[in-house]
Amino acid sequence: MGELRFTADEDMTVGELLRVKNGVSRRLVASLKHQDGGITCNGMPVRTVDRVKKGDVVILNDSGDVSLEPDPTLDIPVVYENDSLVVFNKPPGVPVHPSHKHRSGTLGNWFAHLYPGLTFRPVSRLDANTSGLCIAAKDAHAANRLQGNCRKVYYAVVHGMTDESGTIDAPIARERESIILRCVREDGKPSVTHYRRIACGGKYSLLRLELETGRTHQIRVHCAYIGHPLAGDDLYGGSREDIARHALHCGELTFPDPMTGEEIKLVCPLPEDMAGLTEKDHITGGTTMEKIASFQVDHTKFGVGMYISRIDGDAVTYDVRMVKPNGGVYVSNPSLHTIEHLFATYARNSAVKDGIIYVGPMGCRTGFYLITRDTVTQEQAIALVRDAYRFISEYHDEIPGCTEVECGNYLEHDLESARKDVLPLLKVLEDYTPEMLDYRWHTTQK
Repeated sequence: MGELRFTADEDMTVGELLRVKNGVSRRLVASLKHQDGGITCNGMPVRTVDRVKKGDVVILNDSGDVSLEPDPTLDIPVVYENDSLVVFNKPPGVPVHPSHKHRSGTLGNWFAHLYPGLTFRPVSRLDANTSGLCIAAKDAHAANRLQGNCRKVYYAVVHGMTDESGTIDAPIARERESIILRCVREDGKPSVTHYRRIACGGKYSLLRLELETGRTHQIRVHCAYIGHPLAGDDLYGGSREDIARHALHCGELTFPDPMTGEEIKLVCPLPEDMAGLTEKDHITGGTTMEKIASFQVDHTKFGVGMYISRIDGDAVTYDVRMVKPNGGVYVSNPSLHTIEHLFATYARNSAVKDGIIYVGPMGCRTGFYLITRDTVTQEQAIALVRDAYRFISEYHDEIPGCTEVECGNYLEHDLESARKDVLPLLKVLEDYTPEMLDYRWHTTQK
């Protein structure tokens, strides 16, 4: 691990400085006690019971177990590095640690090439075919401080359209006849996975997943259990038609710096093979790229309703249609302006007010745009529009925000027409579900 230096800020024993003040594990201290020069103070060997004074520098020196063969051919990107650790963006197909099947070509072999003399200590392991952020400690102290303190967020492309969000609480056990396979079984270990759908299409959904537990193959088993196996995961029922490995990526990693305690958060975009599933139009939006679903459809085929037209980063744009586009029927400007005023008034006081970015006209008198953060769920967006339109249909007071300063040149309002114009959409939204927000869902129902 090289050298670790700790400076005493008051009089204490070496053991107190290392274990109490700096969280060095008992195992590491015990192992260094028996190494020549393993623990020194100001250059002299010391015991853990010896006392140090303020300003004294205690150094830990461990040659470790350097046994991996360096492999300079891999070229795995380093996302973040400091004296205590390194975080890689591991590509799919690369095992983390050598095994009897993979003696070389692993992340450990690449680490050995980059850091000769250091022991490879992976802290957040990934399956060989899972891509993304993988952290390795450069010394035993950092490994001990990081163990159990790394929070990971995964992204997976799964078959079909999942619920918008959910929690899978199902125990996982080893299949009795297999060394590799896992399954959901009553006598398994408790396993909990939380997911949120961030994009969807007719063929695939893109999920953001966080784990409460870390069982082998947990995400793969749980997604298959709810009927949505990972794309490419033929071990658990997925198809390899569009991707040659299970579509799972560790996209976010948060952990404390082992020496300072400062929180570090890293983000890693989807690899090309998973992003390619969205580029092939299997999924509408929801990745680092911009997708505009409304440019891919014939609007004349869609009537009154509410649709997702664009997902850009964490912003979701909804088309709120009160009449059929290009149908020859339009909402008058005074009525539309009144609806916008009253909708904004209602939204400002709603439970999701902090997640609303914009409410405004489309450029044609068929409805308006509602733009929200993705913290506002699709169910909440539908409920917001439905409840706001019910509020408008029953409104009889003065229209708020109608001064010249607030309205500019748009001073005409028509409350009576506004109350009537919201009724068709209000009727449609009574039974609206999140899957109906996708334009293409409607084409499959005809």
